[in-house]
Amino acid sequence: MAFAIYATISLFAVIYCTVRPKVLNTLELTMIFLVVMYLDSNIMDFVMLNLNGIVLAKATSARFTFYLSFIVLYPLIIACSIDHIRKIKAKLGKVLIVLAAVMAIVCLERGLTNLDVLTYRNWNWLYDFAQWLCIYLITCCLHSLFRKLVLKELTH
Repeated sequence: MAFAIYATISLFAVIYCTVRPKVLNTLELTMIFLVVMYLDSNIMDFVMLNLNGIVLAKATSARFTFYLSFIVLYPLIIACSIDHIRKIKAKLGKVLIVLAAVMAIVCLERGLTNLDVLTYRNWNWLYDFAQWLCIYLITCCLHSLFRKLVLKELTH
């Protein structure tokens, strides 16, 4: 059941992000996806293996749901929100978009715990919020450096 729910959510997110006009180019989107996947996989490995804070269910569908969410859904949410941030000028709007994206990811992870895909032992939603806010801010910083260094060289 969890796999069907998260596969449907991921499908809608992919369709939405594919159809809507974007400011970011394909290279930037790829960089954002790779950074988010790298950071999230390393943090989750540390939390699961070293801290024993989160336990992943043994069922194959639960594992597919977990990997689908952190390989497709979470990077897509961050990439789309960074794209939205590039479009708007108001500082408050940018902060609200960041908080909305982080809260969306935290709520989706909470959904994984409610569907028995993940079990929190020494972990809670505040840690999730802090983790995803850090991942988001690191990704934004690396994206701005990427724009300054790489894209500047590609346009010359």
